[in-house]
Amino acid sequence: MTSVSSIPSWNPSPSSAPAATASRADTPSSPAPTPSAIVAFGGPPAVSSLVPSPMVWESASRDKVSEAMTKSFSSYAFGGRFSGLGAAMLGQAKLGNYNFSQAMRQPPPSTSPNVYAASGIAPGSLHGNGEDNVSLSITTRSGVEVKLSLDSQGDGLAVNMTTSGELSDAEASALGDLAKGFQEAIDGLGQSTPKIKLAGLMQFDQQVLASVKLHAEVKVRGEPESVQTLDFQADGAQRKVSFIGEAGSLDLKVDASQLNTLGSKERQAKALGSYMKQFDQAASRGHGDAGLVAMLKDSFTALHSNTAAPQVATDTPETGKWRLAAEDKSILTGLADFSASVSQAVKFSNPMRSAEKDGFNYEVSQKTVQAGASQDARSIRQQQQSKLSASYHETLVPGVPLRLTTSTESQNYTYHQIEDTASSDAQVAYKDGKMVKASLRQEASQSEHVMKYFLGKLESDKTTPGNYSVLRDLLPVLGPYKTGEKDTSPEARMEQRKQALLTLSDDVLLQSYAGQTVSMWQADVLPEKSEAAAA
Repeated sequence: MTSVSSIPSWNPSPSSAPAATASRADTPSSPAPTPSAIVAFGGPPAVSSLVPSPMVWESASRDKVSEAMTKSFSSYAFGGRFSGLGAAMLGQAKLGNYNFSQAMRQPPPSTSPNVYAASGIAPGSLHGNGEDNVSLSITTRSGVEVKLSLDSQGDGLAVNMTTSGELSDAEASALGDLAKGFQEAIDGLGQSTPKIKLAGLMQFDQQVLASVKLHAEVKVRGEPESVQTLDFQADGAQRKVSFIGEAGSLDLKVDASQLNTLGSKERQAKALGSYMKQFDQAASRGHGDAGLVAMLKDSFTALHSNTAAPQVATDTPETGKWRLAAEDKSILTGLADFSASVSQAVKFSNPMRSAEKDGFNYEVSQKTVQAGASQDARSIRQQQQSKLSASYHETLVPGVPLRLTTSTESQNYTYHQIEDTASSDAQVAYKDGKMVKASLRQEASQSEHVMKYFLGKLESDKTTPGNYSVLRDLLPVLGPYKTGEKDTSPEARMEQRKQALLTLSDDVLLQSYAGQTVSMWQADVLPEKSEAAAA
């Protein structure tokens, strides 16, 4: 088992400098030095023993960002160095101050004055060179690019914000509205167990902003040292997240270009809930790292937010190949297409058997294809798939930690190998405007191989397989030409059809719960059980 390592503090050093405060709007009456100037605040050091040197600033300008830097610099909490800084920077953009640069540095203690000046190292050299750094790039629909950067290392802190052109009031306001989300993303990575918090950034105003990109790099101080990185990108067509750290890696991509396949908010919420359960089930069955799986769940939910199906049906939708009928959408999950994978860092915890490893790999995806020569000859097919490969060691005595060594006395355990797959394939097809094909096939395969060792000797070796398959003809439910019972009123038939579509929309969701057979439907083909279990 692997756990997400704590991200140590951002190497802060205490500050004895007073805060620099004010924005561009309230510039001091006295002329400020140029950004390259070195400005020292505070009196000369004492001549006795070593005393803290005065803080040195890149610029003497006073604004909310400089004030936040002063407060956060002395913080020893996880991620404390950037605490409040992201929000302060985007907050300035909302006030019209969206081009600024600031850096601060704490020289080493000394008995001599002006040591920092003598060293010739300017605070501005921190820009782009921080051991911990975060950058945010936002492009407006008018083409203006806004870039923010935060850099930190042991003795200094630097921030920078630039724009490629003038921002309208609406653009500046849209930037400011992302202040809280930006800070949440920064603070999430700074937690002892890192979290991916992108829900706030995903709520960007798509009418004003074209894209949002985030990159974060955090140094993990330990033996050995390592780096954890996060990359996020979202625009009107795609969203993606990737994370690499000590615990493992995560990759998630969402294709939001086919808006006509999206369902209602309620439909999407139900599908998201189903996938959340499956992620938890996979983690439980494969003993996956809780931190990585939490990242998957948070990212998956965030990247599927801020999307909505077109409200007005048209013959030629702006996104998507065809205008889809209610029958078409009933076989779809309502979510945008996606691919996701989590890969846990492999561990070899048994020195006596080097071939045994502890690992967790989980993949899940959805793909929708719209084809056909015309609206009346259209076809829609949606495929969902999941795959779990995992292996782990487990103690024979519940509650007693497993400590495997080269000693045979320690070799009392079970070694588990999990291989699960699941798929769902739903499709409909039309000819001359009439539905001629509608089907749903769902399959699941689950296998667990368990070897039991006692005092280093193999006591049992057992494999438990399970294979299930269901094929359903959906024409009786979806076919628009079924007249129904003669005694049934048109209103009653309409209500029955509505309920049938709602039920079907639940049935098409991927079924990959461990140990659970694929759902059975009335009047469906019976599942074909594999004979492998009896072998």
